[in-house]
Amino acid sequence: MPLELKNIPLFRGVQQEALARLAARTVTSKVPENTLIFKEGDLPNALYVVTSGKVKVFLKDENGKELVLSTKGPGDYFGEMMLDDRPRSASVMTLEPSEFAVLSREVFVSFLLENPEVALELIRDLIRLSRGMNVRARERFRHYIEDLEKAKVQELASVKRWKLAKSIMLAIVLIFATLQFYYFFH
Repeated sequence: MPLELKNIPLFRGVQQEALARLAARTVTSKVPENTLIFKEGDLPNALYVVTSGKVKVFLKDENGKELVLSTKGPGDYFGEMMLDDRPRSASVMTLEPSEFAVLSREVFVSFLLENPEVALELIRDLIRLSRGMNVRARERFRHYIEDLEKAKVQELASVKRWKLAKSIMLAIVLIFATLQFYYFFH
């Protein structure tokens, strides 16, 4: 069964002949559910186009807790950050049996150079991703500030004790300064 890249949004507007040449250079990969495709820190080597199934893109914190960044399904792609030649910045795992069209870095870069409309679409997708991250960061900061305001830091017991201790010490210093001044000049 020939690979139908014309149905993939990333390749929208590309001539059918160019897509046929690209399809001939892709490798199809069928992967079972719960299979790690690559992990954060791996060396990048390919772009993956999801032709069927579903994957999650995620990070793990130092305690092993997962943060799912996104899920990808048919027509979506992942691994595009391989273009900067740096290690993978996230991990990807299948959520169900999946099939991918795998494009090596060399094949994809060559295709981008021959088809600048795909490079523009990739840039637009990365911009959308970046804007989404900005919105999420803004929301997190807003919630953080709201949480701080709700906590009313000034009313915490430890802050009240510190303020009281500071007031007492200031009063003692003032008393000693007054006594010293009184005895020094009298």
